[in-house]
Amino acid sequence: MGLRRVLWALAWGSAAFLVAAFLVGYAAPHLPPVHFWWTDLFAVLLPVLGGAVGLLGVVLVGQGVYRQAWGPGTVGAALLLLVAVRFGPGFVGDALGSDAETLRVMTFNLPPAFAHGSAREWTLAELVQREVPTILALQEAWIQPGASPRGSPEFASWPLRVLTRDSIGYTLPRLCPSEARIYRPVVGTVRLDSMSVHPLPPSGDTNPRARYTRTYFTWEGHPAVLYNVHLHTVGPRPWELLDTEPSLRRWQAVLWTYRDEALHRADQARRIRRHIERETRPVLVAGDFNSTPHQWAYRHLAQGLQAAGGGGTFPAWWPLVQIDHVLAGPAWRIDSAPVPENEAGAVVSDHRPLVARVRWRDGYEE
Repeated sequence: MGLRRVLWALAWGSAAFLVAAFLVGYAAPHLPPVHFWWTDLFAVLLPVLGGAVGLLGVVLVGQGVYRQAWGPGTVGAALLLLVAVRFGPGFVGDALGSDAETLRVMTFNLPPAFAHGSAREWTLAELVQREVPTILALQEAWIQPGASPRGSPEFASWPLRVLTRDSIGYTLPRLCPSEARIYRPVVGTVRLDSMSVHPLPPSGDTNPRARYTRTYFTWEGHPAVLYNVHLHTVGPRPWELLDTEPSLRRWQAVLWTYRDEALHRADQARRIRRHIERETRPVLVAGDFNSTPHQWAYRHLAQGLQAAGGGGTFPAWWPLVQIDHVLAGPAWRIDSAPVPENEAGAVVSDHRPLVARVRWRDGYEE
């Protein structure tokens, strides 16, 4: 009898801990990060926690109906409602109209660590030619506008050298700043009018990698602007320490590093959000946010914008979370936003790309 009570207490204690972790992650995007940065750790796991809480809710509702007990049934129904609100059916795009009316925006993080040989270049070229994005926003890549793209290995990092070949046909904006190197480049098959570079805290004034680009372009006779962003990294992951010697001090250092970098992402999201609010042109935002839709930085940046759905984009070989996003202002309508599947042996990044198909909203006028 005593063992049964202990097991029963452990079961209810585990259920209570599960619900508490779920609620903390659920509230994360609404809590100020300066004090509640740690809730992001629970928000990353929210899809998994949501699935477990959903099962718990079904059990409680079933128990309440079977025993005619209002308490468990009400709690279970409340949990199911929370899961449904956050994870219920969202936008499912329909590919309406002709492709000529559709702007295909791809965001893709392509680290230099994957630039190994002609096989990777062929894989990238084949992927882009299959998905045919009109505009391609790249992260962890760079261009050197002052150099000649032909015969110059210093013109750009490997993805740009592949994409700007005549056989693929992507071009840079007509006007680019005169910086030695521009990170967060954008290329396209549509007219890109100009690109500007903007610093982000904490080191954007001195570090060219800590910046975002804003590209002006014209689509179907209407001007628009695309923000290409790469928010601050999340730093070392806990699993990266599994092969190291266990140390409380080491784990504390990782936690404080995570705190600092979460606050940097929040500051960057605020800076970009302020600039978006001042825009007079229709806005698109693409990039690697290093944030899921359940975290504060993403939610702050996405205010007033439409999210182009998609699915898991990281890590590429087993995509558990979506940290790569495309957002669209009210002038746009999102038709669909697939995450292309990896072909066998076709990994060119630790991220998967996201391809959003957008068009002008019916009746849009400047």
